[in-house]
Amino acid sequence: MPVTSKPKPRGRPTGRAVLSQQDWFNAATEAILEGGFDQLRVLPLAKRLKVTRGSFYWHFDDLGSFIHLFLDQWQALRMKGLRYWQPGQNPALTPEQEVDRVLKLMFEGPAVEFKRMKVEFAIRDYAQRDDYARQVVARVDNARVEQSADLLAPLVAPGTARAMALIQYSTVLGSVLLFRGQLGGEQSLRTIRQHWRQLLSGTQADLDSADNL
Repeated sequence: MPVTSKPKPRGRPTGRAVLSQQDWFNAATEAILEGGFDQLRVLPLAKRLKVTRGSFYWHFDDLGSFIHLFLDQWQALRMKGLRYWQPGQNPALTPEQEVDRVLKLMFEGPAVEFKRMKVEFAIRDYAQRDDYARQVVARVDNARVEQSADLLAPLVAPGTARAMALIQYSTVLGSVLLFRGQLGGEQSLRTIRQHWRQLLSGTQADLDSADNL
């Protein structure tokens, strides 16, 4: 279960004014961007914030609880972001238009916000060797796939929405990892999105033909 209780203060830190937990999370994000998840160490983070280690222990019991809370916040933000994937936000949109809207978010959002995706990929790498991180990533992945399946359900054959959502989600993550920052990468992302949209349109046409038989 996620860590939810606030650690007990151990005494005020010296030096700079007391920082917030979010200051430490922001410092952790910058450290991850510079060198990966293994950069999360108390002393280097304290030096980055120009405070003593006492400031860290004012907010957190130890490094392990800090990492858990950092992962909990990442999960909460990613879950919150799924509200943009929900169907029915604009009743005027057809299911095809709704899926196209979300495809743009899925493909273009990570491409534009690659800083965010770089942190996500670092967390995914860390999850290969940490059980708590693995559980957090699994919950986010499952929620994203289920949300995509809800969107795709009107466009694909009955019983196939989740499988199609898995393919779509894997394509998004893989394409962003492969093509972001590469020569012609943005065009490659657009091409993949367009062909996936065409594939879904063809599936819908097949379903409509079957209904008319």
